[in-house]
Amino acid sequence: MSVSDLIAVPFAWGSAIRGRRVFHPVGVVAEGVFDRVAPAGQGLPISSTEVLARVSKASGTPGSLPDFIGLAVRVSGEEPEATPWDILLASAASNIVGRTLGLRPVISWTGQTMTTLMPLHYRGRNWWLRARMVTEINGLGVSLEDVRELIGRRGVEFILDQACGTGGFEQLGRLVLTSVVEGPAADVSFDPVINTAPGVKLSPEWLANLRARAYQRSRAGRDAE
Repeated sequence: MSVSDLIAVPFAWGSAIRGRRVFHPVGVVAEGVFDRVAPAGQGLPISSTEVLARVSKASGTPGSLPDFIGLAVRVSGEEPEATPWDILLASAASNIVGRTLGLRPVISWTGQTMTTLMPLHYRGRNWWLRARMVTEINGLGVSLEDVRELIGRRGVEFILDQACGTGGFEQLGRLVLTSVVEGPAADVSFDPVINTAPGVKLSPEWLANLRARAYQRSRAGRDAE
């Protein structure tokens, strides 16, 4: 058994004990659309498309209690036969250091920044993605029920930005979630290591491999596909 496998074993145990994900165990799954505003060919290869997304709390704190927040987005590949591309973002700062090390809990949804925490290597360069909820959710607290209700009533919008290397973020597009997914269809396993666009991979490779083992063990622990 490799070192990565040994490190990932607790994810299987944790998922088995909880009967759900170790991290981001509770969330709201929704369908929506992504509208690209950056010029074609500039930056990461994400086209305007329908999406499946999950808004979540990392620790699963109850009600509106503070937590790390996350956004998982599944976009269609640019080619018809391409596999979907899963992008995972978590609440973190936007500066150069914070993109990687600034994972932080928040006390509200609106305006908080979430990043990929790891760069995406594409065409010889490292790229970062950032998401910001711009729809107003009044009051303090990060209640998933507030998000669920708002998606069903009038939609929830995020701005997605991209940055190359240590450069600043520029807008990539708009993501709008318009309908909540319920029932078995909401049990979606997002994997940003396996499900990537052609030519795109998480960097560095050793950390991507560790994440892949952790996701695999977590799925196995809760008998998910």
